[in-house]
Amino acid sequence: MLITTDFRTDDLPVEDREDASFGLLGESSIVELRGDPRPDFRFAQRVLSTGAISVATATGAMPSMLLRRTPRLVRRFDPGVLHLSFSADSRSIGIRKDEVVLRPHDWSILDSRVPYDRPVDGGMRGETWIGFPYAALPLRQGRVERLVGRSLGGRSGYGALLARVVTQIVSDAGVYRPEDAPQLETTVLDLVTAFFCRALDDGRSVPAESRRRNLVLRIRAFVRQNLHDPGLSPGSIADAHHISRSHLHMLFKDQEETVAAWIRRQRLERAGRDLADPAMSDTPVHAIAARWGFPRAADFTRAFRTACGVTPREYRRQARDNPEA
Repeated sequence: MLITTDFRTDDLPVEDREDASFGLLGESSIVELRGDPRPDFRFAQRVLSTGAISVATATGAMPSMLLRRTPRLVRRFDPGVLHLSFSADSRSIGIRKDEVVLRPHDWSILDSRVPYDRPVDGGMRGETWIGFPYAALPLRQGRVERLVGRSLGGRSGYGALLARVVTQIVSDAGVYRPEDAPQLETTVLDLVTAFFCRALDDGRSVPAESRRRNLVLRIRAFVRQNLHDPGLSPGSIADAHHISRSHLHMLFKDQEETVAAWIRRQRLERAGRDLADPAMSDTPVHAIAARWGFPRAADFTRAFRTACGVTPREYRRQARDNPEA
């Protein structure tokens, strides 16, 4: 199962926007909401649900409000889920009798069985969150419970990678098919598992298969960030991740492509997008080639023609003549 739900206040009459948004937030967060209206209230949320997990992003000019998970709500309805949220803003959450102060880019971890108060300051905000049951993780529930109410940094390491991956998944929701749901679940839950284990005990208890998949995710993220570097190669990737080249190739042995072939395809796909982009029509082909790690224009032309069947200039002309193709 793969379900994407989009909500935007811009699609509603002005007088209905706040009530509809508060109702949606209360339903998705299983909380009561209290807040003060504001005339410029705007809100947008996209939720991607695979059945076992939900991932979402939300943005908007929010009113000041309080999200409250009361003991009465816990008694009335407890789905037994963990709720991870990430924001570029500072926040605070009252859990039991303690206040947790969250710095910008911190992850917070909430448990639907535990009452909490969460104030939200008014203003422009953006947030990413993940929801899933305890049983979805290959970790003992008692160990995970130790993290509830703590703040976990998201500026680097697994926290930053998790934020990037979840944001990208939600942004690309339209390209996924129902059969992609298990792989999306595995990707997110593997990262959450590694993130939690690192917070608990430096990652020593991360299951071996999760460690392998997480390393592949980190390598893929590293490659995408360094496609412009003509020196990017299996050797440089292995060195950056403190592994041998043979280990790197072993990690990719069950993938559809070798490491080098995947790098080449990523570069050619991005170069193709630039060639087809009307805003870059005046950018020379050799400059686009260099931008994506091909310092020699002849090498780029040869690789592009082999992959696409036409030269870069012919591809650009076809994209200009058939913009809807």
